[in-house]
Parts: sequence; C-alpha cells; structure tokens
Amino acid sequence: MPETTDALLETVDRLAGAGQGEEAIVQLKAALKREPRAFALWLRLSSLHYDAGEYSAAIAAMREAERADPMPDGFARIQQAIQSRRYEDARAMAEAMLAEVPGHPRAVFSLAHLARARGDHEAAATHLSISFQHAPANPVLRELHISALEDTGNYAGAIEAAHELARLDNGFAAVHRLLTVLLRYGQNEEALELCERAEMLAGNDSRKLSEINLLRGQLHRILGDKAASVKAFHESLRLHPGQTAAWWGLADLKTYKFTDDARAAMRDLLASSSVNRQQKAQVAFALARASDVPGDQQQAMEAYAKANALQLAFAQNEGRAFGLGFDRTEFSDAIERLKRGFDTAALETQADHLATGPTPIFILGLPRSGSTLLEQILASHSNVEGTMELPVLPSVKRRAHKLCAEALGGDYLNKVGELSADDLAALGQQYVDDSAVFRKEGAAYVTDKLPHNFEHIGLIHKILPHAVIIDIRRNPLDCGLSLYKQYFAAGVGYSYDLRDIGAYYNGYLDLMVHWDAVLPGRVHRVIYEELVAEPEKVITRLLEDIGIGFEPACLSFHENERAVRTASSEQVRQPLNNDGIGQWRAVEHQLAPLKESLGPKTLARFSSVF
Repeated sequence: MPETTDALLETVDRLAGAGQGEEAIVQLKAALKREPRAFALWLRLSSLHYDAGEYSAAIAAMREAERADPMPDGFARIQQAIQSRRYEDARAMAEAMLAEVPGHPRAVFSLAHLARARGDHEAAATHLSISFQHAPANPVLRELHISALEDTGNYAGAIEAAHELARLDNGFAAVHRLLTVLLRYGQNEEALELCERAEMLAGNDSRKLSEINLLRGQLHRILGDKAASVKAFHESLRLHPGQTAAWWGLADLKTYKFTDDARAAMRDLLASSSVNRQQKAQVAFALARASDVPGDQQQAMEAYAKANALQLAFAQNEGRAFGLGFDRTEFSDAIERLKRGFDTAALETQADHLATGPTPIFILGLPRSGSTLLEQILASHSNVEGTMELPVLPSVKRRAHKLCAEALGGDYLNKVGELSADDLAALGQQYVDDSAVFRKEGAAYVTDKLPHNFEHIGLIHKILPHAVIIDIRRNPLDCGLSLYKQYFAAGVGYSYDLRDIGAYYNGYLDLMVHWDAVLPGRVHRVIYEELVAEPEKVITRLLEDIGIGFEPACLSFHENERAVRTASSEQVRQPLNNDGIGQWRAVEHQLAPLKESLGPKTLARFSSVF
C-alpha cells in the first residue's frame, strides 16, 4: 500500500485508467480509514463513485470532503472580502486556493459567484465545467452551473446540466429544478411526463404536491388541454388553498367561471397575514378577473386598480432587487440613447454572410397587441415554425455588449457601429444556434415573438440581414387596458400604472419612428384592428412580403394544435373575432390617466381604429 497521498492517488488513477475502478475505490476506502481527514482522497473517491454511476455514494463522499476541507479559514476570508466589496481581493484568494488544491469546490464556487456578479457568465460557466473534472458530484456546483449556462444563453446546455443534476441527486429539489428548466425552455411534453416522477418524490408533502399540480396545470394549458389544466389547478388548490398562482392560473384561462365559494376563498387570502404582497397581487388579479363581466365594468376596474396597486407596491419594494420597477425618466433616456447609438452610420455595417439555419421572423411590439395571434397565423403556414417568446436575442445583445467592452474598449451603444462584419456574422450565427433548442420541425422560417425586441431592431438588422421583422400594433387604449388587466410576474413593470403604460407606449412609438427613418422599409407593420377586419387581405400581403405566399391554413389558425404559452393562449384557439376591439369605451372615464399620458398626438394617430 502506498504511504503518501500523492503515491496513492497515482495508483488509484492507474487502476481507474485500466478499468479497475472497484479496486481503486477499495484502496481509497482503506486509506481513508487511516486518514479520515484526507480531503484529496475523499474528493477522488467521490469522483470514482460518480464515474461508476453510484451517485448516492458520490454525494456522501463529497460531503465528507467538505468536512475535511483543509482550507476553511481561506473560504471564510473570501466571504469576508466579498461582504466588504473587496471583489478583486476575493478573486485573488480564490484563485490562490484553487492553485493549491485543484478543483477545490469552495474556491470554484467563489470564482463562479464573482464572475456572475460582474456579468461574466461565460467565465462562471467555464470555472464550473472545469471543476467537474475534480468534483463532479457536488450538487451545489451543479445547480450553479445550470444558472450560469442560462445566463450565457446556452439553453440546451442548461437543460442537459439540469438533467445531470437530477441524475446525480434523485431528490425532489433537483427534479423540480429540472422540471422548471424544461418548462421555461419549451420542452413541454417532457416536463409533463416528469411531473409524475416529481410527484412520487414529493411523498405526502401537500405543499410540494400542490406545486407540481400547479406546473401540471400550466403545462396542460400551454398544450391546449383546458379541461386537464382546470383539473390540475383545482388539485393544486385542494392540496394547498393558499397556492395563489393556481387561482391566477384559473383566472388566466379567461373563460373560467368562479363560484361564490371560490371568490370568498380568494377574499380570505387577501385578508390573510400569511400571504405576502406579491401573492396577494396574484389573488387580487384573479378576483378582478372573476368580477370582469359585461355590464359591471365599474366594479371590475376598481378591483383591477387594487390588484395593480398591490403589484406596484411589491415592484417598488421587495421586487426592486429583481428589477421589477419602472421609471419613466429612465425609460425615456434609454430610448434616446438607443436612437443616438443606432444612427445611420452605426447601422451601415452588417454581417458579411448569412447565418446557417432557418430565417428568423421577429414579431414585436407591445404585449397584448396581437402578437400571439399573428404568430399563430404564421405558424399555420407549412414553411413557418412557431416557437415562443425566446430569451435568445437579449442574450446575444449582452454578448455584443461584452464584445464592445473587451475588443473595442467602450459601451455597446457607443461601439456597436464599429463591430466588424465577421463579429456581426458570429453574433447572428450565435442567435440561430442558441435558438435551436426551441425548434423541432425544421421549417425554413421560425418565429420569435418576444415583444420587447423592438428595442433591438438595429441589432437584428446588423447581425441577421435576412431576418423578417414585423411590428404588430394595437390602438393604445385597448392595448393599455389589456395590459392593466393582466398579471405579469416580471418583465412588464410599466403595466401596473396607467400613466406608466402611456409613457411606455409613447416611447415605443418614438423608437419605431426612429427605426423607420434610419431603416426605411425594413420593418413590416401589421395593425391589429385591420388584421381582424380583413384577415385574408392583411395575411396575404404579409406572406407575399415575406416571400412564402398565402396558404388557406393561415385563416384556420385556431385549428393549429401547437403549444402556446402566452396570456392569449385560449383566444388563439378560437376563430377570429372582434371581441378585443373597442373594450376601452366601456371604461373610458377610468382610463383618463392613460389618455392624459398618451397625449392628443398619439391618440390622433390611432383615430381611424378607435
């Protein structure tokens, strides 16, 4: 038996390399009986168990390694440096720790955390992936790896990392994490199947079972099975009546009829001290939706005002750390910076070759403007695959920002015009590659309907010269009212105040005027009210502009069984109707703040569709 740790590790590596992993494990265990504090041996034992598929034993050995950590004081000093905001000192100490003990989990955790904090998500992902050569059975690092990959825009990698975590740790938390990742990135059928495994792992825990049924209800809704969705939401509430997201899930089906008992239960939740402000906002929106019936819009608007006030208070307090608030001045300044950054000169250079893959169709504008309807229509064409509101373009924009800083020494908006044609082509290919996980059909065209991509039209033009860009626009009073009635968990912070909605709508119009001026004819425009009034005419013209020609199936879009995950999922499964046009008239008095914020100039622009 070798006497030194290094000699033993050499023997173990030789045995493992020769396919004698079991013998290597036996020798390590024997040595650890003599030296139970041998950190390096525990780390290697964990790795061997992992390689053998013995995941429980691998995790147990990793925990022993953490208890035998030879450098606990070093990690404590790193934490103190981070708390004191001495980030460079913390990074230097973590790197020194890693140099002394390769693969040290706490050093890797620190470096990955610091990299994410400074926005270098690629570095975080790299630190973590390298660490798995030494410590593959560390659930904490595996969990962090998922988040880092998501931050980089490597969604397929994040899904695989979540699968790996669930293989390693067959517990409820790990499987639930995989379930939420699959749901987030459109792997709906697989996620629905996984609900059964998660349910078994939940045992008799009613809160966990309620959460799984909540996710099941959301998945059934996305996949178009309304009855199964309602059943799952009901089961979620039976298991945990305080599951506020399930109440909103039922309400967001739009046609669900609440009983008097259900309304009473929601009112009790609103009065409960055990429900936080965001949860109360969810319930308040559900209760407002329950009262939103023809002929009694006054009561409904009062209920929506209370719901929005709750969510606005949450966004301005607890939600501030998550960036949920909205500041009109900051938004107006951001629009002006975009206009200055993407002037004619900055837009001149484009990718020098087209990305390999399907042609993207960007459907953008404001939420609740008809983008889901338009996507459903286009996705009914044999040459177009519909996806969802993809997170890909904002991630590519972040990479462009990083490239401008590192290669050109400046801010994105100051340097984007200096990016080379090669750099732009690489970014365009990155968009196509990163969005591949959302595609299944292999169609020539693929949609991306993230509404707020209107901010990135200049970037689209530069990196994807062949992409189709469609701005769908709905009159601001109906659009604003629809926004005000919708609960958004995140990303639409302006929707909780009618004046904010008006300011955001005006900013959107202002930027679109700019894009039309510097990129004349680049953006196709669809007016929602015209689409509803003359669908065949509008659709035919649009499809001809795209270059794919009209197909009758586009008029039968409601028969398309594709998954739809937005707030309009139920409406687009019905034939085209004008129910959403002119709804503002019944509550015109209550919309006075919106009209005032929009101003007479904007209102006059839409006079023909009021």
